[in-house]
Amino acid sequence: MPGMGFDSNIFLVTGDDPFIVDTGAGSNITRVLRGLSEFGNLDAVKRILLTHGHLDHVGGAAGLRKRFIAEVLIHELDAPMIRDSGAWERQLRMFGMEAEPTDVGTFAGGDVFSTGEHDFKVIHTPGHTAGSVSLFDSSSGALISGDTIFAGGVGRWDLPTGNYRELVKSVKRLMELDAVDLYPGHGPCAYGNVREQIAGALRHLGDA
Repeated sequence: MPGMGFDSNIFLVTGDDPFIVDTGAGSNITRVLRGLSEFGNLDAVKRILLTHGHLDHVGGAAGLRKRFIAEVLIHELDAPMIRDSGAWERQLRMFGMEAEPTDVGTFAGGDVFSTGEHDFKVIHTPGHTAGSVSLFDSSSGALISGDTIFAGGVGRWDLPTGNYRELVKSVKRLMELDAVDLYPGHGPCAYGNVREQIAGALRHLGDA
């Protein structure tokens, strides 16, 4: 589901045990719920995975968690962005908006989340933030990249816990995957040419 305003893109991964990836900033919850309902049975959603801790991806987590009574999960290195009240307030000031924090559990690189239809492995891809992750389904070649790479670009590394060298390593790690379709945190998806998108990201970083 494409983002609107400050919202990130939001994805519903279908199957018997579906989950949502990212939640937007939280200012368009009604629109998000209406849009997601077109793709499947939302009552079955019990997990919300966050690709990293920036407000435009996590601000809607509290609202969606209440709607689904779902567990919200994020990489352990980015959990402080949500759990720490000072870090949360700094994000609110940066975006100039209000959003309710929520309790989060954690996952780590290598964990696998299955819906019965898809098996997405967590790939730790630091650089945009310390705990940024991508999610990869090897059977379909689907890559959900968060803000690590976009179709035609790469995530920034100049915000807290961002790191240029780590981002370069992460993008090279994604190049090693047999990815087919790209589902990024912002902007359009790309189908069938993911290696080209990753190569473009490396060129943007000045490392190709």
